[in-house]
Amino acid sequence: MTGKKDQNASTENVHQHLASYIVGIRHVGHIVKDLAESVRSFQRLYGVGDDAVQIVPPYEQEASTRFAFVRVADTEFELIEANTEPFVSLLGASEKGQGGINHVAWTVSDVETALNHLEKVGILPGHVTPNGVVSFSGRKMVYLDPDTCGGLLVELVEDVL
Repeated sequence: MTGKKDQNASTENVHQHLASYIVGIRHVGHIVKDLAESVRSFQRLYGVGDDAVQIVPPYEQEASTRFAFVRVADTEFELIEANTEPFVSLLGASEKGQGGINHVAWTVSDVETALNHLEKVGILPGHVTPNGVVSFSGRKMVYLDPDTCGGLLVELVEDVL
């Protein structure tokens, strides 16, 4: 019985500690079949204009995976269109184009310190960032391995000035 109690205490400590680094929700990532149609749907549903949408890379550029970041009030949605392998399989998109929520990203105050603490309790980087923190475009980010997070795909992002 002691083992279960210790495990629960350890889990509570992890959540309390990770929560101390969380600044707020960064975005909710959705897998979509057709990015342009999904953006139009978001615009109709939420009444947002083109100024609230950022397409990366732009439609004019060839891409194996394309993203749309759509700002709705204080929340950003990341729409993800996987066009080729290995991204279709990696992102959980099916050939039939079934989509859905892929991950939740949190803005954190210090991604490396948060990850170091999580690694000490068995939560590891993984998925598209198996080697740890990646830096680009003024931010640091890491995905946590779903196998060490109870099947959940979580991304941590730190803005770097």
